[in-house]
Amino acid sequence: MRCTFTILAGLGLCLLSGQALAQQPAGTATTAPEPAPPVLECQTLTGVVTDENQQPLTGATVVVQGIQDAFSTNSEGQYIITTKKPIPQAVHLQISAAGYSTQKLVLKACQPPPVALQTLPGTRFKRDGRIKKTTSTGKIKY
Repeated sequence: MRCTFTILAGLGLCLLSGQALAQQPAGTATTAPEPAPPVLECQTLTGVVTDENQQPLTGATVVVQGIQDAFSTNSEGQYIITTKKPIPQAVHLQISAAGYSTQKLVLKACQPPPVALQTLPGTRFKRDGRIKKTTSTGKIKY
């Protein structure tokens, strides 16, 4: 009997507090929700990443900061970004590759401009594609 009374009293308090919260004074106006930021109409972005000699960069990383996804370029320097969420307009596209400077673009349309990355100072590429730093930045052992 005591348990039933406790449950009914608790339920009554919940209902009364819900009614008090649902009532609004007549003088207050409800605020309209903020409009959603503009989005691009496309679900797929494609682009090309090259070096300063217009050679395609394989394995460059492309990060869309609005959707927190990373993509890499293929052997022809092309990247394809597909997403189920709408891509916000004016989102930042960050493109980087080992031995090259990082470049940030502001995406304004569905077709981003082609990107040419510059090599970092002191970087040399071997014939087999490996990177060799020609300047030392740390401790030198003799």
